[in-house]
Amino acid sequence: MLPSARCGGFSGPARLTSLPFRPPAVSTQVTSLYAVAAPAGPPQVCRYDDGTGDELAVPLGTTAFVSGTTMLDALPPALRSLAVRSSVRYAPHPYVWMARAHALPTGLGLEDEGLEVPPEELPPWDPRDQQTLPVCWRNPVTGRLHLQVHPCAIQALVVEPLPPGAASRTTDALYPDGGEVTDLAEVRRLVYALQRPGIAPGLVYPHAWSDGDLVLFHNRGVLHSVVGAFRPDQVRKFHQCNLAASDLPAGPTPEDIATYA
Repeated sequence: MLPSARCGGFSGPARLTSLPFRPPAVSTQVTSLYAVAAPAGPPQVCRYDDGTGDELAVPLGTTAFVSGTTMLDALPPALRSLAVRSSVRYAPHPYVWMARAHALPTGLGLEDEGLEVPPEELPPWDPRDQQTLPVCWRNPVTGRLHLQVHPCAIQALVVEPLPPGAASRTTDALYPDGGEVTDLAEVRRLVYALQRPGIAPGLVYPHAWSDGDLVLFHNRGVLHSVVGAFRPDQVRKFHQCNLAASDLPAGPTPEDIATYA
């Protein structure tokens, strides 16, 4: 029987090691990971612990990757429509705001415990600097859409109305008239519904590291996670380099929205 460890969290710009999958880094275009020393040992089982019974056999010390495009394509039509029409407003000083909160077992968001830091207790911030980004980011080379959200930092969901003529094709559309969702529990529920299908075990690539491996990945197109638990004598030593972006990610075009909505 393989040793088991709970999944940490899928994410991208985050640096929260308690999360299995890390969210996409807005300021980073490409990330490189170089394995100076990869831990040696038997494989493990990553348990999702979310009531589904999902488990994933992984090499020791793996970095697991999921595709933002696959995450979008895995959704039923009503959720794909919501994804391409939505933007996420992130909390100011997000890592301060969420510091006392607990992550879900899958890492895709936070528990609703009311532990977020109130606005008046945050460091000074200007509402004009609060970041709102599309749920789907458009690949400038392929034109494909990648579902890229940092689920732990979300505060509100801004939804555009269905384009003319779309309602007849998506009779079960969510928020067909658009709107702003500010109830934090509902925002989290909706974003979790968008992301959870995309981390099903069969859609995850867990890389088996060897000393000297170099992996480069598109940080605006995939989500990644360090997974596993080590003994004191097992060492994971890596070098990481980020290639910064000079622009913000582009969202869906009107043609994309017409296709998916």
